[in-house]
Amino acid sequence: MNNKSLKRWTFLDTINAALLIVVVLFMLDFQNNATVSWILLAVFAFWAVTVILRNVFITKVMNDPNHPMHPGQAAQKNNTKE
Repeated sequence: MNNKSLKRWTFLDTINAALLIVVVLFMLDFQNNATVSWILLAVFAFWAVTVILRNVFITKVMNDPNHPMHPGQAAQKNNTKE
């Protein structure tokens, strides 16, 4: 099993946050392009929800030492193999 460290904020999230700022400042225009504006808001709302849910999941994993993705589990598996 590949036990990569879980990250709360990734480089892709940084890019999305920068794009969100640009969209909010320059591209939202509900009077002329309402459909595009609502689609952009929906996309960024979905991204925000996934970031929040990822952080909730990571918190649950870190608080449960018996979870298979907990960092301590990898050390225990390595000790049992030797």
